[in-house]
Amino acid sequence: MIAPRRAPRWLAVALAALVATAAGRAGASPSQDLERARQAFREHDYESAAKLATYLLYPEERIGLPVDLVEAHVILGASSFEIGHRAEAKREFERALQIQPEKVLTDMLFSDGAIRLFDETKADIEARARRDAELRKIADERERIRKYRESLVVVERRSFGVNFVPFGAGQFQNKQPTRGLLFAAGEGLTGGLSIGIFIYLSGRYGLTASVPAAEVPGVHQLEQIEIGTGIAFFAIYALGVVDSLLHYKPRVQIEGDDSLLPLPPDVPDARKPRPAKTSILDRVHLAPIVAPGGAGIGLIWEND
Repeated sequence: MIAPRRAPRWLAVALAALVATAAGRAGASPSQDLERARQAFREHDYESAAKLATYLLYPEERIGLPVDLVEAHVILGASSFEIGHRAEAKREFERALQIQPEKVLTDMLFSDGAIRLFDETKADIEARARRDAELRKIADERERIRKYRESLVVVERRSFGVNFVPFGAGQFQNKQPTRGLLFAAGEGLTGGLSIGIFIYLSGRYGLTASVPAAEVPGVHQLEQIEIGTGIAFFAIYALGVVDSLLHYKPRVQIEGDDSLLPLPPDVPDARKPRPAKTSILDRVHLAPIVAPGGAGIGLIWEND
């Protein structure tokens, strides 16, 4: 036969103490327990004060009045500090300050160390509140910018005449930079080569001078290259104009940049032009002038 297991002695003692405490409090009200906690704290019986305050606060609050609730948290926090539980003390002080932010401790009842910890806790709460306010302000500003960007419609007007400008101008206007570079390179190479040969021949032989018979074949070959590259230039140019016209749109909606976003009311707008200075007194200034061997004062005229 297997004998039943017996509970550990420490558990039996704890249960007996709990039963005794509950029996002692059976006829006590929360206000009476709070008064007992006050009395124990005044008598520096911090263990008893902490136990009574814990009973009133945890696992559920047994106090209805906020002022009594604050006092219970303060008693538990100060008792925990005196016992040596600094983290628990700060936690209870913070809960008391959440209910009554203007709460202060006096040295008539609390030690200097408890008062310092309470004040540190209050300062931490205030700093955290300021930081949270700044974060909320940043989040609100980001949300404002996001909503404004979603509602922002920017239309870019494009010139029809740019389509007929050589060297890929139409493609660049249509936001096709790769095509623009290709047309610009093709037209630059062919046009440059044709013009270069023309300048070379006209500089060497003149526009009407005769060419020596021995150099005629070479000149004819250069003239053929000049004419061929000239024709190629105009062909590439015409192709570029057609391509630009096919993709041309007189108005295109684009994404606005940050320069179009409205600034908050408290931020000065540096993008606004400064008012023009029309008065002579606004333009003329006196300034010291240093010269070799001496110094003086001169007039300075300021332009816009």
